Amino acid sequence: MRELNVYLWTWPASSQRFWRRDGHLIELGAAAGMLAVIAALAVPLWLAITMTPAAQPVDRLLQACQQALRRGPLVVAGYGSMAVLAGWATLALGRALWRGARDLVAIRRQGRNFGQSEEIELYAGGRAIPVRLVAMDAAVAFSAGLLRPRIYVSPALLRRMSSSEMEATLLHEIAHVRRRDPLRCWLVELIIWSLWFPRTSWLGVAHRAAREARADARASTEMGDDRPLLQALFKVDVLAPVPPGSCGMTSERERALRKVRHHGLAVGAGERVALVLGLSFVAAIMALAFAGLTDSQSYWFCPDGTSMQA
Repeated sequence: MRELNVYLWTWPASSQRFWRRDGHLIELGAAAGMLAVIAALAVPLWLAITMTPAAQPVDRLLQACQQALRRGPLVVAGYGSMAVLAGWATLALGRALWRGARDLVAIRRQGRNFGQSEEIELYAGGRAIPVRLVAMDAAVAFSAGLLRPRIYVSPALLRRMSSSEMEATLLHEIAHVRRRDPLRCWLVELIIWSLWFPRTSWLGVAHRAAREARADARASTEMGDDRPLLQALFKVDVLAPVPPGSCGMTSERERALRKVRHHGLAVGAGERVALVLGLSFVAAIMALAFAGLTDSQSYWFCPDGTSMQA
């Protein structure tokens, strides 16, 4: 019986890789967090406009304070919950918009610079791959571009690497391009950074590390050997900076992988619990706001059936 229970509650290896190791669990949490922010702003506005008579929330709050027993103590709690929701959502969206606008300006500036780079063709996986040659002294390879990512390499990298090492590097970057990892990593980091949930600020770094590990596995599988990629990693300047909205075999990758090795898992149990508790707390406050500002509580606290909208 014990073996049967273990079998029923154990994830298949493919599911573990998809949700945990590939970073999809973090993406799901980031999407849920953004939906919570939108709902936390939309629900209070809807309650304040449609559920408040004559659109006079101040008068309604004063009446609730003066006649708390008759009107119901949940009115005060409802307005307090509405204020908390709207305040948190406004701050979270403000942070996301501020950092997002700043990153987009940097991405656009980098795009203009990269647009002037020379385009060449390199071979990987038996086909020609269009690659942009960027004028950088460091040996770097990265994919950049949010909607249409492209692969960039430097002349220094071409001089250092053998043909097999270069092919492994290109296959790694192709995996990023196919899955639009620059856009996915940027959005996850932007959302997670803006939520202000405890213990979750580093999940964006963990997500980037998971995507790098996924690209490594893809390149090694297509090559049939992981040695060329491992040798290539020793020839890349890992301390070179990564432009915003990009994925590269440079400092961001190394920082992400070191962070994951330090924590032991791409998504630790504490971080998952913190994200779930944060979303549950938002949902609970939303339910309290809805109950306090609608007629539902009048049936509990008003014996004569007086409506809250009266």
